[in-house]
Amino acid sequence: MPPILSTRALNRATLARQWLLRRHDGTALEAIEHLVGLQAQAPMPPYFGLWYRLEHFTASELSEALPERRVVHMALLRNTVHLVGARDALLLRTLLHPSLTGRCGTTRRMRWPWPGLT
Repeated sequence: MPPILSTRALNRATLARQWLLRRHDGTALEAIEHLVGLQAQAPMPPYFGLWYRLEHFTASELSEALPERRVVHMALLRNTVHLVGARDALLLRTLLHPSLTGRCGTTRRMRWPWPGLT
């Protein structure tokens, strides 16, 4: 039987996988691609998230990647907005398409609960 991780070891492994145990020497794009998405529901959290993870992160690195579309906003994980690398976005959109269209289709068929209000 394989060894079972202790709670602390599991915690450390999770933090290491998320690049939160130490700062890394990579770029913002490398970090976002490694994480396969960085929570970006509000404007500032991705900047903080990258600053915590990267040794030499500057805000302009992310600010320039967004309009150049190397990094894009995308609804993932319970429809929360994340930043993902453009290359990953194509694959993720394909994988999530049935879930996203199914949810939208269901919403369109639902009746508004308050008649007269639109």
